[in-house]
Amino acid sequence: MSALSFSQQVDALDLVAAWLGPWLRDDGMPCPVGDKPAVRGLGPTLRSAWDWPDTPTPTIILEGGPDGWTYRVSEQLRDRFAEIGIHTEPWSSYALCLYPIRVTEGSVPS
Repeated sequence: MSALSFSQQVDALDLVAAWLGPWLRDDGMPCPVGDKPAVRGLGPTLRSAWDWPDTPTPTIILEGGPDGWTYRVSEQLRDRFAEIGIHTEPWSSYALCLYPIRVTEGSVPS
């Protein structure tokens, strides 16, 4: 299981929803989150133990979102994710995996 807290996962979901807002909403507000909006392509949902990468991994999923959204949000919000202790990996065009930032002695979090 992930070393990320549920609170960290929700914080990441909120960051993604705010980033997607201008792409998915006319008013630019954060898009809705959860299973119902995700099924309709209106906003992302969180799977705390999505097992596509073979290991249960917290993942933000949105099928039918803007092209390449996982890659762009991962790059553009890298510092914001790091502030909450998360490293992201675009697993596909619709799934953004979340991992804890591991800090070892003498290293600086990236």
